[in-house]
Amino acid sequence: MTSIVDFLQSIPGVIMTSLVDFLRSIPDVMWSGVVASFMTLSGVLISNWSNTTRLRIQLQHDADQKASERTSALRREVYLVAAEELTKANSQLAALPQSDLTKVNAAECLQGFFAAAAKLQLVAEPKTALLVNALVASYGELFIRLLQRIIPLQQARADISINDNLYNKSSAEVARILGEMAKLNESAKINPPVFSALQNAVDFHQRKAEEYAAASSAAWSEFNQLNADFCRQLLLDMRTIGEQQIPVLIEIRRDLGLTSELSAFRAQMDDQWNQMKHQFDTLLSALENDQPSVEGTSCAKK
Repeated sequence: MTSIVDFLQSIPGVIMTSLVDFLRSIPDVMWSGVVASFMTLSGVLISNWSNTTRLRIQLQHDADQKASERTSALRREVYLVAAEELTKANSQLAALPQSDLTKVNAAECLQGFFAAAAKLQLVAEPKTALLVNALVASYGELFIRLLQRIIPLQQARADISINDNLYNKSSAEVARILGEMAKLNESAKINPPVFSALQNAVDFHQRKAEEYAAASSAAWSEFNQLNADFCRQLLLDMRTIGEQQIPVLIEIRRDLGLTSELSAFRAQMDDQWNQMKHQFDTLLSALENDQPSVEGTSCAKK
């Protein structure tokens, strides 16, 4: 039993001695080849790893670039539509006094802008989205205030429409009765009672037509005065909102990768508002001095 144990314990030493002897028997030339092969394999592995890393970085960069291009293209389309709808909204708000709210929905003037702003907030940067959201809220508040202001204007429009219709009816009656009187004269049939009755009818309808014309003229004067007041106040409101539009435009340009100058935008907008106010005051002064009863003065056309 002891000899077997000693034999088993001696096996690792024998194997190690044999392995060392075997390695010593290998010529140096073969060892040089092994070392060279190992170095070549290591270089290939390192080169492949480096190429794989560069390829991964390149693919990630290309993916990020394509994603950025898609985002930029989507933003450009949405931002341009929003800018267009914003311009339309400003014009349509100014045209509210000319709208007959019994036939059109006043809220339609801002629906396009609100829809475009909702899309813009989905693709814009967080800061831009917050500024646009605040601008939308300001337009909503302004719209509610404008609805309150146009109620007297709508009443004046209703008075104009009613008196114009009555004037047209009275004028039509005058024309019809004068035609009957002409027939009597042409027939050479003298009937004083009938002719007198027709004359009285003509006088009545002419008086009513004059009354309706005067009432319509008074309604137009009231409408023009209310419209001028509406436009003056609207200019002040739009100038306030214009201050909110400046940072929105700045951030939109930044999102699109365009350069922006806040001071230049503000200076340009102030200059534009001052010019608009001057032209508007000049126009109102001309209307009040030369044509005080002109019909349908509208700030939407200024």
